[in-house]
Amino acid sequence: MKDTEKKPKRLHSDIVRDSINTFGTNVIGSLLSIISAFFVLGVLDPAVKGQYNQVQLVGNGLFTLFGFSINAAMIYFVSRYKIKNTKKAIAKLTVAMSALILAAGAVAVLFMKEIFFSGSTAFYCWAAVVYGLFSFLMNVCLAILRGENKFKMFNTINLLQKVLLTAFMFSMLVWPSAMLLVTSMIGIQVLMILFAMYGIKRWNGKEPDPAPEDDHSVQTGAMFRYSLKSHVSNVMTYINSYLGSYIVNAVYSLSTFGIYNAAVTMMQQVWLLPDAVSQVIMSRIAAMHEKDDKVRLTLMSCKVVTYITIVCAVLLVLVAQVFVPIVFPKYVEAIAPLRYLIIGSIFICYAKVLANSIAAYGKPELNILPTIIGIIVNLSLSFVLIPPMGVNGIALATSASLTAQGFTSMVIFCLFTHTPFYRLLIPNGEEIRSVKQIFKK
Repeated sequence: MKDTEKKPKRLHSDIVRDSINTFGTNVIGSLLSIISAFFVLGVLDPAVKGQYNQVQLVGNGLFTLFGFSINAAMIYFVSRYKIKNTKKAIAKLTVAMSALILAAGAVAVLFMKEIFFSGSTAFYCWAAVVYGLFSFLMNVCLAILRGENKFKMFNTINLLQKVLLTAFMFSMLVWPSAMLLVTSMIGIQVLMILFAMYGIKRWNGKEPDPAPEDDHSVQTGAMFRYSLKSHVSNVMTYINSYLGSYIVNAVYSLSTFGIYNAAVTMMQQVWLLPDAVSQVIMSRIAAMHEKDDKVRLTLMSCKVVTYITIVCAVLLVLVAQVFVPIVFPKYVEAIAPLRYLIIGSIFICYAKVLANSIAAYGKPELNILPTIIGIIVNLSLSFVLIPPMGVNGIALATSASLTAQGFTSMVIFCLFTHTPFYRLLIPNGEEIRSVKQIFKK
């Protein structure tokens, strides 16, 4: 009886520890980005930054569209069935998706260059394809680490990547070149993939065993079917989040794209905590068997994350309005779209946490409807708002769509788990006591 009583406390402690460590890693990474930006953005031309951001945008698009979200399936299956029962399926799917990303990238470069690579040379076109491939491989490795709950290694890799990229950012003071930034970014990816592969193979102590009913080999088809269900919502979430960036990239100059991307980057800083918590709880919920435990963990995570995010969002806008004109005068035009984007950045926090929770139930297809509604709102408002408002209209459309996606996720979670809607907004006594106990520790 004592063992069964200690287990929930131990699990709760592990979740808090990993969430705080992951959040801390994200914060440090964000601070490194701010420090590098303080020294670099002052001398870096927006066109150079736009070229660098274009490689990232297209590369991430290739990985997101043609990776078929198998990383989400890997987290779920490795958490539940463990690596020994999933490694063959993971290897087959990784090889297949890598070939598909390369093929899709080649088509984009050879036949759709003016659409995706306007104003870019062949080097940056192919660099985006390579970046997309290595982004996919790195996310496969990180997904396995998350599934194994190796968050110490997961956080170390993420932090080391930020440190190395920041170091190369300082070279912009001497040689402000997009080519140097792009090549260093890809080289760092290769190093991180090798480091992650080492972390996957390394265990401190005995490798954990799955539950008896889950101790069997996972078929490639089963993992791929789960990934397809996740893929629809993940792709649409990506499209909804970055549709504005693609429109700016296609319609406006690289300089304008660099400025708009600066606003998006600032807005995304308030996602540090939601991203950290959603990363940690998915593997934990997937391994749980009691529905009440899953709901309890999700509800408390949502509320804590949202309350803190609201405070951070308000502070971010206030700080940006004061310091960007002084420190980064070339990017002062990013403040206006940031004001519109920040509202949606708050409500999408619910979708981030709830989507991972629902996926951990083994029902990723339930995340499709919120993303469909988000895209409909985004496209509709973009057509209406771009003519009178320009880039600010794109930002407002994106913000409204993120809000719609977050609200719909809340409704679907409540219907699926039979949870009253108010419990996602108002903490109860048990949750308040749990949070107080966390801060006391």
